Amino acid sequence: MKSMSRVLKEDRRSFGRATTGLLRGLMTSVALLALATGSLEAQTASPDQAAVLGTGVQAPLRFAGESGPENQVTLSFGASAFYDDNVFANNVGRVSDEGVSLSSHFGAARQTEHLRLTFDYMPFFMLYRQSDQYDRLNHTANVNLSYQLSPRFVLGLHDAFSYQNGLFPSLSGQQIMSGPASPTGLDQLIYPYTTRTLSNAAGLDVTFEKSRRTSVTLSGGFGQRKFGSQTTTQPLYNDVELSGGLQYQYRLTPHTSFGILLLHQDTTYQGGQVFGNRLRSQVENVFLSLGSRVSPSVTITVYGGTEYFRTIGESAVLVRTSGRFQGAGGASITKQVGKTAVDLSGQRLVSDGGGLYTSVIKTSASVGLRRRLVGRWEGSWYGGAIRADSSLFQLASGKTDGVMSGVSLSRPVARGSVFRVSYDTVHQLSKGTLPISATFDRNQVSVGFDYRLKAIDLGR
Repeated sequence: MKSMSRVLKEDRRSFGRATTGLLRGLMTSVALLALATGSLEAQTASPDQAAVLGTGVQAPLRFAGESGPENQVTLSFGASAFYDDNVFANNVGRVSDEGVSLSSHFGAARQTEHLRLTFDYMPFFMLYRQSDQYDRLNHTANVNLSYQLSPRFVLGLHDAFSYQNGLFPSLSGQQIMSGPASPTGLDQLIYPYTTRTLSNAAGLDVTFEKSRRTSVTLSGGFGQRKFGSQTTTQPLYNDVELSGGLQYQYRLTPHTSFGILLLHQDTTYQGGQVFGNRLRSQVENVFLSLGSRVSPSVTITVYGGTEYFRTIGESAVLVRTSGRFQGAGGASITKQVGKTAVDLSGQRLVSDGGGLYTSVIKTSASVGLRRRLVGRWEGSWYGGAIRADSSLFQLASGKTDGVMSGVSLSRPVARGSVFRVSYDTVHQLSKGTLPISATFDRNQVSVGFDYRLKAIDLGR
């Protein structure tokens, strides 16, 4: 067991690295916030419409009529006990342990005539009873804003940052999301064998609203994933992605919108071995999408198109250096009523391989459900399945299949606290050119309380 002083010293170093990355990721946001206060999405669809496919962020899954906090700053604290039956996500030499999680959350939401802003920051600390490798401070943060520059121009910004030691699906406080996932987002469904992951995904866009029915959006994005303290001799791939897009959106009816998205993605992978130590790939995307609110409680988004994939620069035996066309598409359906909210989504496109691979063909499906139960109880459930296929490359045989699911129950209790109990499970199987440590099964159970310490009204 490490001494407490050594743990604290390493925690300070960890905190310093995470803070530096966080500050870099949010620097643009802070500059804009100095001008004013902003929004959840760069271009928000009318309440009577469904959003078409874009390069922004998904919205939280909510009940009909439910909204997030507005013009408010909140501070909360959480504590939970948990059991983990595979601490190191490795079926070879499987280790189980229990521990406690301490978390806090700072949130700010502001809305004015021209701006809307949401900002969330959640540091949380894990303390296992026997395994001290994950006894570190973790960080997640995100900011989403938009600013009405003029009657016709809207400036949008979003940034999501995470610095996490290990895999804690039930403890990281992530909300169930709804709507189509961004094609530029980092893959969150493949779980690599590592003890530390830093990820950052940011985007900036400008929307020109030509009329009440027509708009054009120019966007740029940056994504980064970096691994450390890897527990295997098979290194993972760090990646940096730059993207740029042009989107045309036309409102066909009061409830339906049509969109065309042209997107360029340029990604550089470093650190791995299977596909070479360094590999650069480019993907050109053309997507057509249709979003419609088919009833007061149901919205549907359908999209499809083609992608052109190629590799640039250094090549290896497995690499296909010539271009390849790849079909892509997906759909999302969301139903929201007073006591039930559910979202079903599916997608197939070229994506990053979550650190195990470079670029892959990703086929995924997910479901999220929230339900108000008897009394003041609320239940939620999520599930997902993914296949990452490396057949984009000649002679490659790597393939990873993953299934994940989780269920939680919560109930408000005295003085602003909320009682929660949750169970999460992950099953992942890899075949081909990857080591066996990419295959594992893991289950986690946690019980705890969240308590709101302070809520400050910002006024109008």
